[in-house]
Amino acid sequence: MKHEKEDTRANRVGQVQICFPDKQLTAWGGVCSVLAKFLARIEFRDWVCQTIPVVEHSPNAKGIYEKILALLLTSLTGGTRFSHVTWWSHGMAALQACFAVRWLPRAASVLTRFFGKFRQIHNEVLRSAAGRLTRQLLAMENITEDTLLLDSTVCERYGMQEGARKGYNPKKPGRPSHHPLKAGLGCGYVVNLWNRRGDSHTAHQSIAFYEQTRQELLSAVRIRWVLADSGFADDNFLAHLEQQNQRYVVALRLTAYVQQAIRDIREWKELQPGLEVAHITAALSTWPKSRRLVVIRQHVPTRPKATGKQPLLFQDLEDHCDYRYTVLVTNELALAPEEIWQTYRPRANVENCIRELKEGYGWHEFNVRSFWGTEAAMLLIGMVCYNLVHHLNRCVLKTAAEGVARLKTLRLRILAIPAIYGAGGRRPTLRLGIQDRSLRGKFRYWLRQIHGMKLRLLDGIAVGRPATIQP
Repeated sequence: MKHEKEDTRANRVGQVQICFPDKQLTAWGGVCSVLAKFLARIEFRDWVCQTIPVVEHSPNAKGIYEKILALLLTSLTGGTRFSHVTWWSHGMAALQACFAVRWLPRAASVLTRFFGKFRQIHNEVLRSAAGRLTRQLLAMENITEDTLLLDSTVCERYGMQEGARKGYNPKKPGRPSHHPLKAGLGCGYVVNLWNRRGDSHTAHQSIAFYEQTRQELLSAVRIRWVLADSGFADDNFLAHLEQQNQRYVVALRLTAYVQQAIRDIREWKELQPGLEVAHITAALSTWPKSRRLVVIRQHVPTRPKATGKQPLLFQDLEDHCDYRYTVLVTNELALAPEEIWQTYRPRANVENCIRELKEGYGWHEFNVRSFWGTEAAMLLIGMVCYNLVHHLNRCVLKTAAEGVARLKTLRLRILAIPAIYGAGGRRPTLRLGIQDRSLRGKFRYWLRQIHGMKLRLLDGIAVGRPATIQP
């Protein structure tokens, strides 16, 4: 039998030959350049080694920093679960050289076993360290006062994770989930995160969550307003804010008592065509006293993109059937209703932040069987990784025309740049595949800006493992 030659036509596209070179190529040249330069400049490795409280006893353990770095790389390159750790593994030599590590995980089990070791006491140490990091970022930008935004979200779970329970889940009713709390600032930084069981009410632990957040920010940022969604309209929480003379604006659900209060309004103030406001004093069934309510209604035929909700009972009422309503409760009596509404409107930023965490960082998908391991991953992605990238975005990458870009945009424009790793003049060299001169100039500018950053994550911080955590 004669030897048959391989048909090379299958390896061609038109006249172009397809082959596989032996050179070290990577699709993440932006990660290896901009991100690696940033993490090295702020001494992120030292921060991880000094603050991550988990101790590994195995003689085969290869390092905690490499595992934390692998989680961040998986999230930033578009991964949404631990098994996506292989997405960025092509061109491993370039990643190891640029991030100055000898090894990086290539299997999801390395990360899941590591996060399975976290316990509640570890998470408290990690949360405190992430809070200090956030305060450093705020100090670098001279942010001394801002609005505190509180919200909760639902993270669906598919498996037997600890704390996954059937609870409030508007998208997938009956699906087990976690119900975390999130606190952020108007400038976009996340300042606290708590994971909770899926059957927790939104107001559950809200006072403790707020107090922990307030104490963490006490020395750094003055809270002008507390803005929260309808789940925080609990009398105990509102009374706690009132005892502290803290101004707040909280949304209300359109319950029967709220709907009756709306129907009793006789005078509306028109702000724009189809947009009217009013304010009343009323007490809900769960409130022992009356509070000021600000009501906003928008005429749907006039404003087709009107926000708010329309109660079913209002659809049959001639005076209300064409309107969508938003109701706010506040302890601020001096401001006009329209000013209260304008104060509350920036709370939409926290919704955008949660959407960015979920769609951009895959924050809600990284979970292990351990409840505290899942929360640890949430803290590292939602507070550490997100805040660092947000700071880099605001201080270096942001442009006056476009503002702060979402991670999906950064991933396509900056992080996903093909590159060749090799040698040049006896020195390791990363050659970015950028032909556009304008983009080359931007990369050089970003690298210069990062090189000149004064942020060091361990500056002024006492380091060392807490005595309460035994190695």
